[in-house]
Amino acid sequence: MNSYQEVWWQQAKSDHHAFVLLRGQGIAQCHSLHYLQMVTEKIAKAYFWRSGSPPPRSHAGFVQSLRFLGQIPLGDRERIANLFTFTRFPDFQNRIRSVLPIAYDLERLAPAFANNGPNPEYPWPHVQPQFAPVNHNFAIWASLASGKGRDLMRIIRIAVNRFPEYADT
Repeated sequence: MNSYQEVWWQQAKSDHHAFVLLRGQGIAQCHSLHYLQMVTEKIAKAYFWRSGSPPPRSHAGFVQSLRFLGQIPLGDRERIANLFTFTRFPDFQNRIRSVLPIAYDLERLAPAFANNGPNPEYPWPHVQPQFAPVNHNFAIWASLASGKGRDLMRIIRIAVNRFPEYADT
């Protein structure tokens, strides 16, 4: 892991800790989702810094990082599958594919990508806000409680906690 990855990983760990605390205390969905979206953004940035060059300035990247992990070179596949608690790499690939739609929805919570849709930070639509995010029931919240959502949450937790073990892959 290089020093740039370390910086982004440290922040991803802190954001993940904040997410876990907020969710555990039953704080409004918007606050928990804000931190969860930031976790995924920052762990993706940490991953893409592996080349030593900066990734694009964007809030997106998590979905792409999952796709990259699902297409790693043959020599690393068993190790990565095991790291994410799978015995076979094809099972890991299938799980990644199954959670990508929810990961995409999570990535789209960033205000830059939400357009006039719900996001954890600002009322919407922009020209006619009707309620605050703190009072909104986010559809993705229910998705995260589904089987695939729990799978994604496990992948995120492992991606953050075990990042040094795959940072250079």
